[in-house]
Amino acid sequence: MDTTPIATDLIVSITTKHAFLNDYCSHGVPNVATMVRRKLGGCKVKAGDHIQYHYGGKEITIVIESIQNENTNDLLRIDRKQTKINIKSTKNVQKKDDNNIDLKDDVDDDEWVQKSSFRDAEAFRMLGMPTAKSVLIHGVSGVGKNTLVSLIQVSIHDILRIKDEIDEPEFMQYNPIRLSVTKAIKLQPCVVVVRNLNALRAVDNSNARDKILSILLNEINRIKDDTSVCIIGLAQELRNLPDALRKTDIFNEHLHLPIPTMPQRKCILQNLLSDVSLEPVKEKDVDHYATQISLRTSGYVARDLKSLCRAAILKSKRNNNNNGLEEDFSKLSLDSNRNNSLNVKWSDFSYALTTTRPSQQLEVDMDLPKRDWEELGGYNKVKRRIKQATLLPLLEPQTFSKLGIKPPSGLLLYGPSGCGKTAFVQALSTESMMNVMSIRGPEIFSKYLGETESKIRKLFATAKRIAPCILFIDEMDAISARRGWDTGESSGGINERVLSTLLNEMDGVEGRNGVVVIGCTNRPDCIDDAILRPGRLDQLIYMGLPDEHDRQEIIKSLMNKMAISPDIDIDWLANVTEHCTGADIENIFCEAGTAALRRGIDTKMIILDDLEVPLRTTSERAIYRVIQEGSLDVYERFNKAHRIT
Repeated sequence: MDTTPIATDLIVSITTKHAFLNDYCSHGVPNVATMVRRKLGGCKVKAGDHIQYHYGGKEITIVIESIQNENTNDLLRIDRKQTKINIKSTKNVQKKDDNNIDLKDDVDDDEWVQKSSFRDAEAFRMLGMPTAKSVLIHGVSGVGKNTLVSLIQVSIHDILRIKDEIDEPEFMQYNPIRLSVTKAIKLQPCVVVVRNLNALRAVDNSNARDKILSILLNEINRIKDDTSVCIIGLAQELRNLPDALRKTDIFNEHLHLPIPTMPQRKCILQNLLSDVSLEPVKEKDVDHYATQISLRTSGYVARDLKSLCRAAILKSKRNNNNNGLEEDFSKLSLDSNRNNSLNVKWSDFSYALTTTRPSQQLEVDMDLPKRDWEELGGYNKVKRRIKQATLLPLLEPQTFSKLGIKPPSGLLLYGPSGCGKTAFVQALSTESMMNVMSIRGPEIFSKYLGETESKIRKLFATAKRIAPCILFIDEMDAISARRGWDTGESSGGINERVLSTLLNEMDGVEGRNGVVVIGCTNRPDCIDDAILRPGRLDQLIYMGLPDEHDRQEIIKSLMNKMAISPDIDIDWLANVTEHCTGADIENIFCEAGTAALRRGIDTKMIILDDLEVPLRTTSERAIYRVIQEGSLDVYERFNKAHRIT
């Protein structure tokens, strides 16, 4: 039998690198004292002892500040029934977290959950206010749901993972939800986390799914109001959950985690880069790098930013491959406890930005080729209008707010084929540093009922998540045809259904903050007028045939990229290509290059004789297209109808 004297009074302080647990413990609430008594029951301690253990997945240090009993001894035993535990308030000790996000609005909701479920639950019950017995946290993968759970958890006793395939008889017999809740009630205060609720959507048997949801609801109802237990469910897409979970029937509180904003991304990056050796080494390098990267990473979640930093470090390693392999790999770490001796340059991050895409954008290939404005000759007025409509709201939003006006919500670039509409959007996406989603109208159509409309809704939902974003729709006339143009009974009114979905998504009421829709077409007369109203595609930009000055700029741009004889007169060439598009002029030079190779394989440049045949045939074809076929008449009628000069 243990004869060690029992401590009658024990004053302890609790420190942890977890902010919320520190805050919780500093209140000295009875549940914390119970926790300490349960953990230290039977232990022999003396004043000044430091006891470390893991609590709720976090390392906690209990410091014995003072200890008393009737007969003072150096070593006293803690008895779970007789020893009185007093908690001494402590200051927070912050930990640098790779996923440390400035979730101010979400933490406000979390504070309510903490108070109603644990800290001030009794006060809530006395006031007749509801307590949070169940909370659903939803957001895209990698956004920080688990990080947010760690802010509000007191102790995760058990984690239930719902698998993609659920054996109904085994589940009904084993009932892991009931077992977890039963243990949580015994070990309260406690949080039970149910992960991957979206997996319920994949359960084929609707009866089995309903039974599982019924079990979950029964277990939540089994938690009494005076019980400090909360069930937290984690899910990605709220719309992909069963109806019962989308409503508040089971989870009476819903918290949505949006994709981090620019200031939040900067906060995450400052933590990720704090232990990375940056070059050049200056006092404020971390802040500079974090700011510049955060400006270029709209739509990135915490996991994406961590992958980006790893990619930059690996690129730096490949550029500095003089050290031994074992030594080199020991440097490849984002661990805050290890000093990184690699000098990571901005060029390494530039490379990582081109190879690491937002995880929300990986579902389909939506990138546009990179292109500079300098590569595109002519059309200076068009360039200026496009930049004012898209870049100015992004770079100087106060300009619009001062005038009390809203920035344009969409653009329609229209004109003959080959005038550079798509190339201009490519250059815009390169300069703007915005995320880009590019689709072709005909690619959206599906033979399955409702799938086309679903694709359109998914495109706009993804664009909103990664905003600011350019949603580029090429051949837009394919999905926005005028109503009443359905031909034959086989169409089943699909054009009108698709148009209706597109109008709903583009409508200003839907809240497309940060999403700019740019449509391109060579058939503007086929587009329904509702698409062109203010609030949708309210900027109509005509890209017609290039004038003589534009053709001079296009020719200069092409001659800078190709080996062309300086004897060729640019003014003369611009004059004889009057009805040609930019694509026609580029084709002339390509054909001339082929003719030069036929003269000799070692030919060094294109001369005037090489241009003669392609120039004549291309010009004749362009004249016939414009004069004889009247290919520009449709644009003149459209401009007149919409009063575009």
